[in-house]
Amino acid sequence: MSYAMNKAKLRAQRKRRRPKRVEVQRVLERVGAIERIADRLDKNDQSRAELLQVGREFLGDLGPVPVSVAAALLQVSEPTVRAWSRRGILSTAADRGSGLDAQRLHEVVVLVRDLRAAGHDRDLLNKVWSRLTDSALLERDDLQESLGQMRRGEGTDTDLDELEKELGIAD
Repeated sequence: MSYAMNKAKLRAQRKRRRPKRVEVQRVLERVGAIERIADRLDKNDQSRAELLQVGREFLGDLGPVPVSVAAALLQVSEPTVRAWSRRGILSTAADRGSGLDAQRLHEVVVLVRDLRAAGHDRDLLNKVWSRLTDSALLERDDLQESLGQMRRGEGTDTDLDELEKELGIAD
């Protein structure tokens, strides 16, 4: 294939992806608005759960998101998006061909936007990974129960020296 034909082919691919980028961007903005409204409601409110479910359904309807579209939305390069995918920051869509999972992309877009708004433009990979890990930990039921017990004062005081002796790790 000649250079001119290759260049024309790439240009045509970009034009086809532009509508997909616009579609994905619109859906992400709408889902973001839905989530902001849901966040104003009590965590136990059924309406909140329904709103969040609608947002997940919108994202599910998008199907796989091309790497080029994700790169444009995240304002990073395509190789960066691929690296983030290899490291588990972004995940590939399980169904319908190749591309990235829209739900996870939405989470990462929100995190990257928040990090940049806070002035964190460097080392985004590690910062996003840390935030995702923290979020996953905070969503665990056992941790939520433990934190609730601690807030209610249901814990027991522990003497660190005594605990080390019991565990056999005392000096």
